[in-house]
Amino acid sequence: MPRHRRLVVCRGTPAETAADAARRLAELGTTDALWVGDDPPPPLAATPPPAVRRLLGRAFTAVVLDLHGGLDADLLGQAHGLVWGGGALVLRMPPRDTEPPRDTEPPRDTEPPRDPRLAVAPYDLRAVGHRAWDRLEARLDAVASRGPLAPAAIEAPRGTEAQAQAVARLAARLREPTPSATVLLADRGRGKSSALGLALAEVLRAAPHAKVAVSAGSPESVAELLRFAPPGLRFTPLEALWTPADPPYDVIVIDEAAQLAVPALRRVALAHPRARFAFATTARGYEGTGRGFVLRFLAWLAEHAPSIERLALSAPIRWDEDDPLERLVHDVLLLDAAPGPARGAGARRVEAIDRDALAADEARLAALFGLLVHAHYRTTPSDLARLLDAPNLEAHALLEGDAVLAATLVAREGGLDARLVEDVYRGRIRLRGHALADTLVSHSGRRDAGAMAMIRSVRIATHPDRRDEGLASALVEHVHARYAPELFGTLFGATPALLRFRRRLGYVLVRVGSARGVRTGEPSAVMVRPVGAAARAMVGALAATLARDLEAQLAMMRDELPLDPGLRAALFEDLPPPAPLTGEAMREAITGYAFGPRPLEASALAIGAWIDAHRGALGRLDASSRALVEARALARRPWAEAARDAGLPSVPAAMRALRRAVRALAAAVDPSLDPDTTDEP
Repeated sequence: MPRHRRLVVCRGTPAETAADAARRLAELGTTDALWVGDDPPPPLAATPPPAVRRLLGRAFTAVVLDLHGGLDADLLGQAHGLVWGGGALVLRMPPRDTEPPRDTEPPRDTEPPRDPRLAVAPYDLRAVGHRAWDRLEARLDAVASRGPLAPAAIEAPRGTEAQAQAVARLAARLREPTPSATVLLADRGRGKSSALGLALAEVLRAAPHAKVAVSAGSPESVAELLRFAPPGLRFTPLEALWTPADPPYDVIVIDEAAQLAVPALRRVALAHPRARFAFATTARGYEGTGRGFVLRFLAWLAEHAPSIERLALSAPIRWDEDDPLERLVHDVLLLDAAPGPARGAGARRVEAIDRDALAADEARLAALFGLLVHAHYRTTPSDLARLLDAPNLEAHALLEGDAVLAATLVAREGGLDARLVEDVYRGRIRLRGHALADTLVSHSGRRDAGAMAMIRSVRIATHPDRRDEGLASALVEHVHARYAPELFGTLFGATPALLRFRRRLGYVLVRVGSARGVRTGEPSAVMVRPVGAAARAMVGALAATLARDLEAQLAMMRDELPLDPGLRAALFEDLPPPAPLTGEAMREAITGYAFGPRPLEASALAIGAWIDAHRGALGRLDASSRALVEARALARRPWAEAARDAGLPSVPAAMRALRRAVRALAAAVDPSLDPDTTDEP
């Protein structure tokens, strides 16, 4: 009998579906279950949705997922991959709108649930679509089990011949005396992590004294690898591999590599030029990062590694081929989406996309979403839900006949009332769905930006076979002509090419993020094209401030992940003359950092100058706080060194302590700096 997984749908109120799901687990005869949501039956514990990601690599006989609050597309992808072959995914869902209430029930609202995360100001939940939910509903009946469940018959996973060959090849490559890089790509459930562990076992049997490092984004991510590896191997944090080791490592294995910053991976590879590397990752799926790994890191690795070989696993191990649950999830979430034909029959045109029509046109939806998946390392299944249902998003495409050659998503932002702007400025809230307005108000300190109407470019992608034809520029100019905001803007992981592209279209760099992107390691760039006079004045002031502060900001960041020289030069290109460092600028910077959400690095020059001007007041701080201020804010030493000087246990602890220390210093020097001592607007 095939080791296929079952899908169980429990419908009703949350209490009814919790009881029904508990009965279904009893039919399966298992307590080896992950209960995601509330009201678990004993002895199970409730697992909050954000915690599921940390369990990747584990497997359960059953996973129970509560969908009463709407569809979390990423969570659905995560949950299905955690179920053993022979087990079941149990979905707790509200009644369908075609199901009448029972005679004993009061009337109930049977509208499809809408994702509250998409209800961004000024839109309420009623404005959120339910096309993604309808997509799931339309496919359930073909897969869902009916009637009582037979007890789960979970067999130990059977390795495939392909996995055995991959293990043998990995082990051979890792035993070779010359440096090399081997890359293993596979979908979820194909046994890539266990293959790494088995290969390491063979390597250490042949060379028991080899120095081996096993790393990933977190210790939980290597649990499956270590289960098959020899005893004694431990997780090594990636940052511990950023510098050469003495004695040097012979073998370095990095699992779930696509979840790590590309410059961080490069730094590890460059720090250990004699090591044999193995990188493994999920190439597609809900992580949304596999494409970035392939597009960005593997291209670099091919140029720099002395020997590179790619391996792949396609046959599943946790379940059998042609698993109906896997087919369903891949279909619902478009995990197989890819760009469509590169050429079409007909004239080229640019148009806004009607999302009801898009949801009904599977070929066009797959082609459009496939472009975004191919071009953007951050695209996840939740982006599919946003594309279909977010009320503040609109899609545009450049078409040639029926072929989708380029696509963009834009968001309506800004237009915020004064009270909301003040809450953002003071760091009381972060604005969901208003990324551009949020960063201009909270990080750049521009209250006036909050009320401005904005159009933000969220994503833009061009067909890989039709690049360098000006398609993306034509699409952006279409957006410029269609809308009449006070400014257009975009935020993205900075690269020289993207900076040049936006500058050619009239955009000005006004902010560089103080933290690196989790996946790329690139600082975020904020670029704006002003339309109105007020926006032009604001953008000019922001660009001049950036010109003044950028050198100090990059100095504060240099030890985290060094910038590529080409990117550094591109950031400084076309900046205006720097703004003067006035007393008012120092006061504004110290207030924004000490009493608001502004990062230290974003205003490092002004904050350091203010503290230097009031050095005499440092004696009012305790010894640890004083050491922290001197090391990080004045000497601009790395966070890790500053934390060590201050006797603090970690970088996050040092970050929190420094803001408290500067707040205390500012309040002692000038109480009027504290905005809570002044009247609010």
